[in-house]
Amino acid sequence: MYLAVTKEKEGHGLENIHIDDILFLETLQNRILVHTTDSVYYVANTLERWRNAFQTMGRHFELVDRSYIANLSKVKRLDPKWSKLYFHDDPSITGKPCNVARSNYRIIAKKIKDLK
Repeated sequence: MYLAVTKEKEGHGLENIHIDDILFLETLQNRILVHTTDSVYYVANTLERWRNAFQTMGRHFELVDRSYIANLSKVKRLDPKWSKLYFHDDPSITGKPCNVARSNYRIIAKKIKDLK
């Protein structure tokens, strides 16, 4: 399954990326950013609608903070001290942590553990 995204904030130039390549989605200044290992793309709509769409397809995307939806099946490391998710065993390699609300951290950590 693929997702139509753009590399430009203004929405020019559609590209297709595989849903399994998505690490997390983030809202920033009324835009939704789609983070993959090596790129950032833009899509329209709301985080809640994307979460519902991904879950309907059987993907493990969860709202981890009010501004972030993470692909829990891609998480490699959790940082309980700073409430962050990392998508590589060595977080210094990717530089793309995903914030988790402290109030939500235990729930998300359990869901990730249950996936393994």
